[in-house]
Amino acid sequence: MIRPVQIAMNPELPDDIEIGYSSWRFLPPIGFALAMMFLSAALALDWVVGGHASVRRIVGYAGVAFFGLVTAKFVWAPLKVRAPLLSISRYGIRDLRIANEFILWESVADVSACRLGRQSFVVLKLTPAVERRLFCVDTAPAMLTANRALGIDGVAISPAGLAMDFDNLLKTCSAYFAAASQSASPAQHGCVASSRWTPGYA
Repeated sequence: MIRPVQIAMNPELPDDIEIGYSSWRFLPPIGFALAMMFLSAALALDWVVGGHASVRRIVGYAGVAFFGLVTAKFVWAPLKVRAPLLSISRYGIRDLRIANEFILWESVADVSACRLGRQSFVVLKLTPAVERRLFCVDTAPAMLTANRALGIDGVAISPAGLAMDFDNLLKTCSAYFAAASQSASPAQHGCVASSRWTPGYA
């Protein structure tokens, strides 16, 4: 059994931070989905003329169904999960979107950043033993292989939809990791990990 690292008290570092969904971050995609749904309804109800009527109606009804489901998903997501999704403490980090258990900082070899397109991730490089334990399901090896093919060596934590943006999430994870290891770890792939913790929420 791995025992948690005892971290020296730091008055600038809270014992733990809990981060949940940000309702404000869901407003732009909800607005876009609603706009597309109303446009699809206009096509289906012949409010927009042009082209073949039958094709226009089929596209319209399909759009209403699709964007209606997308809207419902974005509205339901923050309502369904009221508890914090991401917990960061002096002992470790837990992302309920990835696994139910905490990843102890002493099991993390490095904290870095990775960008894929417009999306940025905080990457935790784990020791092989912890990686095997966390991802023991059948699909996990394929997921980890795909991550490495994209240049992500470890567990990727996304700030998408969370109440903390990427920059503050990276600084927070780096600060706790540095406190646990007593020294800031250099970031991978040219990404800078800051050991100075400054709180920030979106």
